Amino acid sequence: MSGTGPIDLSISPIHLGTTKTVVQTDFGFDGPAFGNYIETHCSDGDEGRLVMIEESPSDWSAWECHNNADEVVVVLEGSGTFIQQLEAGEVQIPFKAGDTFINPKGVWHTANVTTPMRAIYMTPCPGTEHRPR
Repeated sequence: MSGTGPIDLSISPIHLGTTKTVVQTDFGFDGPAFGNYIETHCSDGDEGRLVMIEESPSDWSAWECHNNADEVVVVLEGSGTFIQQLEAGEVQIPFKAGDTFINPKGVWHTANVTTPMRAIYMTPCPGTEHRPR
């Protein structure tokens, strides 16, 4: 990818692959958009990460698990508690702006949001599963 102007990750996430970096314009931030992203950019073995900013005004309504790789989360604003289901049991980790977390590969996780959260996610999308809370 050649140089570009500023990119708003809350509107246009970036596919950060090992062999290519591609800005995702007109990204819908819904199931079909993530499915299309995976089919278009991750089916050639260059899974990489989808780098995006998302807002969570309240508690997450689902659990999530990334089965292919770790996810990195950088909290920009807000506070609350990340919850991870580890083999040893459920772990609750308080968070605030400036904190960074790793959701390990294969670990179910969710969040309780005390004040609206805004975070950068570096997510391995292929192999991601969701289940209701």
